[in-house]
Amino acid sequence: MARRGMWLKVLLGTVALFLLWLSSLAWAPRFFGREAFARARGDTIIGWGAFVFSLAIMVVAFWPEIRRYLLGGAARERRILQTGRPARATVVSLGENSGGGVVTVNDQPYLNLVLEVHDGFSAPYAVSMDLVIPRAAVPQFQPGAVIPVKVDPADPRNVVIDW
Repeated sequence: MARRGMWLKVLLGTVALFLLWLSSLAWAPRFFGREAFARARGDTIIGWGAFVFSLAIMVVAFWPEIRRYLLGGAARERRILQTGRPARATVVSLGENSGGGVVTVNDQPYLNLVLEVHDGFSAPYAVSMDLVIPRAAVPQFQPGAVIPVKVDPADPRNVVIDW
């Protein structure tokens, strides 16, 4: 639900940005003068300038949402690494990410990892996660391998690999 709300704000912001850019084509000749606007090919230069300025305003306005979306997972992972319970996990499968297709981030594969977590507090349970795994580390995540993880005490479904 939170993501849907954020994307609705982004959609509304994009529409507002487009309308602001469109309106800039109407007010720019009056603001800069018709001759200067025509001489500078204002339909492109001033229009794009207004567009970039409007885009900067949108980024500043939506920065908390953008930061939460892009960097929110990192804060959660740091918290789990600091306060989480240590556990062992057995790799069940390693494959394409859950969205499908082959994706790389900085030439490192973005893969789906299915783990069977043994935390010592409950029966073993399966967890699926998408993450970037360095190419050199992929052999360590073959099915049957046992890796150290940290489990979120508040929600045992949140598991982070303890690199």
